[in-house]
Amino acid sequence: MEIAEYGVFGTPAVVVDGQVKSVGKIPKKEEVLNWIKIVRS
Repeated sequence: MEIAEYGVFGTPAVVVDGQVKSVGKIPKKEEVLNWIKIVRS
């Protein structure tokens, strides 16, 4: 799926498990790890 299909037109952008988590900034490593942890639980 293309990032624009989520309504995101700015970069960088991060989508995790179909949800937009970050747009327009580089998230911190801890944020990304937390998002992944939540999806896995």
